[in-house]
Amino acid sequence: MRGATILVLLTMTATAGQAAEDPYGPADPLSAAPIFRRCAAPKLPEYQKGACLDDAAKALRARMKEEVARKLAAIDAVGRRAASPGSLAGAADAEAWRKAFLAAQAAFEEYDRLHCDALYDFDLHGGSNAGQAASACKIRHLVARINEIRT
Repeated sequence: MRGATILVLLTMTATAGQAAEDPYGPADPLSAAPIFRRCAAPKLPEYQKGACLDDAAKALRARMKEEVARKLAAIDAVGRRAASPGSLAGAADAEAWRKAFLAAQAAFEEYDRLHCDALYDFDLHGGSNAGQAASACKIRHLVARINEIRT
C-alpha cells in the first residue's frame, strides 16, 4: 500500500507541474507565492503581515496599470498599420480590440472588488483575519490578470 501512495503522490506532482506550464502565458509569469512567503514570515506580527499584504496588493495594482498602458500602446500600434486582409491592422481593428480590452478590464476590476470585498464583509464578517484574506484575494487576482494582459 505504501508504494501505491508514493506512486499517487509522484503522479500528482508531475500533473501539477505540467498544469503550471501555460503554453499561451507570458514567458516569465508573475507568481503570488513569493509575496505570500514574504508576508507570512513567522517572525512578523499579525498587523505587519496584513500591512505587507496590503502594500503588495497596492504595488500589484500599480503594476497592472502599467501593463494596461503597454497593452493599449500595442493596440494603438495596430491602428497605425495599413489595413490588409487576413491581418490585424487598421483603425477599425484597433478600435474593436481597444473596446473589447477595456470592457474586459472593467469587468475584471468589478469582479475583483466585489469578490474580495465580500470575503471581508460577509464571508469573514470583518474578523481579525478578514483584511489579510481580502488582500490575499486581490493579490491572486492581480497576479492572474497581469499574466493575462502580458500574453
